[in-house]
Amino acid sequence: MKRIARCALAVLLTVGAAHANAAQPHTVLVPGTGAASAPLALPAFVFTPQGAGLHPAVVMVHGCGGAYGRDGQLNARHQMWGEYLAAQGYVALMLDSFSARGYRQICTTKFSERTLKEADRVGDAYAALAYLRQLPLVDPARIALLGWSHGGGVTLTAISQAPATGQSGFSAAVSFYPGCTSRNKKADSFHPYAPLLLLIGEADDWTPAAPCKALAARVAARGEPMQIVTYPGTYHDFDSPALTAPRVRADVPNGVNPGAGVTTAPNPAAREDAKLRVKAFLAEHLH
Repeated sequence: MKRIARCALAVLLTVGAAHANAAQPHTVLVPGTGAASAPLALPAFVFTPQGAGLHPAVVMVHGCGGAYGRDGQLNARHQMWGEYLAAQGYVALMLDSFSARGYRQICTTKFSERTLKEADRVGDAYAALAYLRQLPLVDPARIALLGWSHGGGVTLTAISQAPATGQSGFSAAVSFYPGCTSRNKKADSFHPYAPLLLLIGEADDWTPAAPCKALAARVAARGEPMQIVTYPGTYHDFDSPALTAPRVRADVPNGVNPGAGVTTAPNPAAREDAKLRVKAFLAEHLH
């Protein structure tokens, strides 16, 4: 495993030196940590910024649909955010938690029948954190976590659980439209150890905004570092550049109205606002 990791690092550094183009990420392999929640080496895509010196970094974790689009390539949202973060000076690592485990997607699987939970992917996030910290182009003290939907839930869990290794955790976290219902019921035990930004649409009928708003209010009332931004009339996946029109996904059994499907819809204005807010948030806490 160590030999594979060294080879992946060599490829990353060689290609990065020859091609300072953030638009095309480099494929690497993130070694597992040996922990129960990170038993496997996982593929990842690294977007490298231009410029010399140490860079802050962001670990990105995908939702229940996985990391790829229908063409088998990195999907448009992850490509967009990787490019955007690299343009802001961040090393952005997009982690694929599914393919090594034999999953393509789990959106169409009922919650009760899923064998892979959000908590099972927390170790993936910390494995990626450890991987980035050993790269010579990354500042190990300035690394954030960003996730969408199922990955947004992974982000919430990870940022409230410091790494078991005794090392320091993430410096900040951003969660797009996570599921907050169960966490809000146990808000007294949810304590983010680093600044946390949550972004969600108020019309989201897949992962509703109301529990997230209640959770953020209770956490902030305790003086802990959590803030939320909600977008009126906005649905799940609002930041995806691949969406051109609202779509009701009848194949998804989970949501506000089980059995009735869920809505995904673009909101370009909300997407651009979210990009600016993420930019400002990361600049505040990583620079």
